[in-house]
Formats: sequence, structure tokens, C-alpha cells
Amino acid sequence: MAGPLKKLTSHQSSRSETLDQLFSAPGTLERRRSVLLPLESLPSHFSESLPCVLYECNASFDLSFVSENASELLGIDASELVGHRLLSDERIPGEDLMRLSNRLEELEHHNGMISLVHRILNGRGLPFWVAHNLWKANSNNTTMIRGCMVPLDYNGVLNSSEQAVISRFVHKMGNHFQLLNLVVSSLRKAVPESRETLMLQETVEKAIDLARSFSDYNQVPTGLSRVELMDILQAAVMTRRSSFEEKGITFNSQIHDSVSGATIKADPYLLELAIGHVLQNALEATDAGGRVTLQASAKRSGDSASVASISVIDSGCGIDENALRNALVPFFTCKKNHDGLGLSMASRFIEIHGGILRITSPHGKGTEVEIVLPIEVEGQPLS
Repeated sequence: MAGPLKKLTSHQSSRSETLDQLFSAPGTLERRRSVLLPLESLPSHFSESLPCVLYECNASFDLSFVSENASELLGIDASELVGHRLLSDERIPGEDLMRLSNRLEELEHHNGMISLVHRILNGRGLPFWVAHNLWKANSNNTTMIRGCMVPLDYNGVLNSSEQAVISRFVHKMGNHFQLLNLVVSSLRKAVPESRETLMLQETVEKAIDLARSFSDYNQVPTGLSRVELMDILQAAVMTRRSSFEEKGITFNSQIHDSVSGATIKADPYLLELAIGHVLQNALEATDAGGRVTLQASAKRSGDSASVASISVIDSGCGIDENALRNALVPFFTCKKNHDGLGLSMASRFIEIHGGILRITSPHGKGTEVEIVLPIEVEGQPLS
């Protein structure tokens, strides 16, 4: 093991040294290994031509420099980042921030580079994926953290060959479970019913349901078209309103006029399904006599870009800290006889549409699930 590990460490170190050269002034023929040139020496026209955003921060991750192309590549003005912490949930979604924070511990043990793929929030509060590399550097005898972010095309990830392999695997597993279910049914007719045959039947049925749920989770848009967001919201509410009434829960729909006329390029089925999963989660978390409210509004961000904010708020018992941390992790659940795919599926479908799903839940005070989506609004001022 020592040989490969040593080779890997050497490879990471050489990568970070190569990237450090980007931070040095062009035309410099010699570079001292112990002290790297300050980032301010990097000409703006040079950084603007790079396919990645460069940054530098101190040991506390307070940003002291961000290359000017951050506005073009990340949708965030560099001046809005300098002076603020890199590790902020205003810029990196909570679950991604946790993964990044855990990986940063590796920098304390070696001087190589760490790399990961995660989301970052642009100026509109919408997520996109970046390949992120960061490493330690010595600038003017001070230890600094330097890094670069390369934007990724999330739709390209969705359409990868791995996605097709997963779909085929789930389909074949479902076929085997269905065949097994037929065998169990025949067995129960041929032999006296017993506890073991009942358990076997129940287990097979759960496996079939799980395969079906994962097949739903693994869906990608079959086609995108411009749809009215109001139509999506009304369909999700209408389909599930009776379930709230049957359970004795007061359900309110508060859709602001600003949503009228807002359109989104979407797969209407997947988007309605995502909102439906959020409503279903609120239904299950709220006892009879409780209240669930759906709120929706649109607002303009910048000259023409707009976003819609959709919140589902319930009066349930809330979610404890550990469960909240894992609420969007596939197959994680605190509920009996649940597969743990509801909210994670909703989050995935929202992200496919360029949005983000967030959960806040003060324990004992209910839960709010917020969805933020990019939209287009023509000929209507927004508040």
C-alpha cells in the first residue's frame, strides 16, 4: 500500500504546484517554492480568459481574492465574495457544505490537494455544480488556502451512461421480483399458510415497491416544454387536497398574484411530482387538527432573471437535528414502512429543473420546506 499512496500524494502535490503557477504573474521565469506571488499580481485580462474561478483565503476561510471571471462563470460578482467566508450556507447548500467541511480536515494531515464535486448558489440563490480543487500555499510566510472552481453541466451528468445502466438494472431487478412474487403466490396455494409464507410474501412485495420507488427516483425528463407554474401548483394541490380533509388537517393555499403568468421550462410530470412529495411529507408529519400551508410568490432578481419561491409549512412536531441533517439522503427515514425516497426524490427533481430545495425545522415547531426555481415573467412587474 505504501507505494501507491506515495505515488498518489506526489501526483496531488504536482497538480497543486501546477495550479499555483496560474496565480503567478505571467512572464515570471523563476518562482520561489517557499513563497508564491500574491494573487493581486494576476492581470484581470488573464484571469478572465480562464475556464475556472481562482480564489485565495486565510486559514479561517475568509476570502481575500476572487478572480474577476466569477461573475461570468458562477453568476456571483467577485466583490460580493471578498471579505466573506468561503464556508457559508449562503453560497453552498447545507449538505454540500458539510461534505466540504469534512474533506477540509484532510488538509490538516498533508499538503496535497483535495477535490470534490458540489453545488454552489449563484446570485439568484439557484444551484449549479462545480468541480472544486483546493490546497495549501505559502504566501509571504503565511499559510493560505488556494482553490479553483470549474462549472459543470448537471444535465450532462444526468444523461451519462451510468444513468442508463442504473435504469436497466432497476428494470431487471423489478422483473425478477415480479417473477418471485408469482412463485410465492403459487407456493401459498400449494402448502398450508404459515407465518413464514406470509413473511416471504410481505418481503417480496416490499422489495417490489422499493424497486418501483427507486425507478421513479431515477427518472429524467422525457422532454422539456414551457409550462405555467400556476398550473403545476394547482395540479399538485388539487390532487392531494382531499387527503388533508380526510385526515382532519386544515390546508391553505396562498399563491401570490406575481406567480400568474410565470413560466418555467420543465417536465410538468416530474415537477408536479416533486411538489406532491413535499405536500405528502407535510401530510404525514401533521396530526389531525393541525395546519399545512402552501405559499408561492415570484420575484425579480437582476434586470430580467426571476425566481419563484414555494414553501410548504406544517404545524407538526418538527425534525430533530440528526434527521434534518440526513433528510435529503436517499433511503434515510425515521418513519416505519417508508422507503426514505420522498424528499430526496423531490430535491432531485427540483434540481433537475435548475432549482434547490431547503428544509428548516425548529424541533417541536413544525417544518418548512422551501423550493426555489428559475422562472420567466413577461410584462409584469414583480415585488
